[in-house]
Amino acid sequence: MAVSALARQGEDKIIRQAYQRRKDEIYFYNKNMAEKEQAERIAKELLVEKEQAERRAEQAERKTEQVEVENEKLRQQLAAFQAGSKA
Repeated sequence: MAVSALARQGEDKIIRQAYQRRKDEIYFYNKNMAEKEQAERIAKELLVEKEQAERRAEQAERKTEQVEVENEKLRQQLAAFQAGSKA
């Protein structure tokens, strides 16, 4: 009877260890999946921010071009005005 009790205790210990290993595997799998999902979410957010920055840069470039055109028109008007006032 003592031998069977010891054998059962040994089996229980082996079963508990296997159960704990499986629990650990599940924990680390879930942890890795959560980290992967978080990394993907951050990557998507960075991509959106990059696209927004590119749009803002394009808008600023267009605005700069418009200002340059307006400045050139004003230079021409000023030159015409100065030429007219000298004559």
